[in-house]
Amino acid sequence: MKTIRKIMTGAGTALICAVMYYCFVCGAPRQGRGHLFYMVITGIFCVSVWTAVMGTIWYVKWLRKKNSEFENMIDTLLKNIDELDK
Repeated sequence: MKTIRKIMTGAGTALICAVMYYCFVCGAPRQGRGHLFYMVITGIFCVSVWTAVMGTIWYVKWLRKKNSEFENMIDTLLKNIDELDK
């Protein structure tokens, strides 16, 4: 189930970036080198956005996992606090 969720998150983000690319290219100049340059720069920007969003999602999930580990450690310490005082 986690693998499917990861795939769907990546695919959904990629779809949003593809739509963003399409919308940007529709407004591109129609002549000369400017058109190619604009398309390449827009592609780089959209890939960068996709990478940043996926990295942020991964980082938030990692922080939540670390937070739950620390909460479990604190709970264990609080349960055993009497033994530590002796």
